[in-house]
Amino acid sequence: MASQLRENVPQTLDVFSHPTQDDYERAKDKARQLLRYVLPDSSWTELEERGVIQHVGKRGTYVISPYSQTEIRESASGRCVAYACLQLSIPAPTYDRMVAEYLLIRNAEDVYWKTANIFSRSGNEFGIATLFLIAFDIALFVNLMLEVLSAR
Repeated sequence: MASQLRENVPQTLDVFSHPTQDDYERAKDKARQLLRYVLPDSSWTELEERGVIQHVGKRGTYVISPYSQTEIRESASGRCVAYACLQLSIPAPTYDRMVAEYLLIRNAEDVYWKTANIFSRSGNEFGIATLFLIAFDIALFVNLMLEVLSAR
């Protein structure tokens, strides 16, 4: 009896095997099916026709794209005010990220704002990091010029 059981069990389990293209395509198809199940019909139609999902939340209108960062727009004007980037902790198909973003925005928008990386889109504002980098670049340039002059 025990020998029969051993015959049916693979001798080695290759749990660290690399996924094949077929595995990736199956995962992508399953993620797309899940997204189809989660989205209302109107949002699914919009995704098929325009390539994006738009969802109006408390803080703005979110434009979720499979190939770029999510845009956050003012609901009244439609002007893009920020970009959001939600990264999953494991490699996953794009549609899985879209499911996660859509469900978070729809059901827990405040959690989305705490979880996603949100970048303001104010083109004429310098942040403190930008100012620091400018000062650092100037200091490096001055140091380079002093080294060049002292080498003569």
